[in-house]
Amino acid sequence: MDKFEELIKQLDGMSNEDRNKKHIELEKDCVCPICPTYTECAKNAAENMFCVRDKSEECITKEKGCMCPTCPLAAKYKIGVVFNFYCMRGKELNQRNL
Repeated sequence: MDKFEELIKQLDGMSNEDRNKKHIELEKDCVCPICPTYTECAKNAAENMFCVRDKSEECITKEKGCMCPTCPLAAKYKIGVVFNFYCMRGKELNQRNL
């Protein structure tokens, strides 16, 4: 199990309240809101951290550029290079087909 899988396992074992607190902590390193692909719709829907949460429901429809490989959150958990464009293609674990 790698560092990212450990994070997801940790999140899955948390209460909703603790998971929300951890998400807020993780969001500090998230670059989704400054990515070229990010949209005003995603901002208004408070969509971010797609690598953990999953792709945009309907706000992001076009890949314009990807900052996942440079994201501090992705770097910390050693993701974002092999799989990316999480906002369009789905979260890390789904792209790995785990």
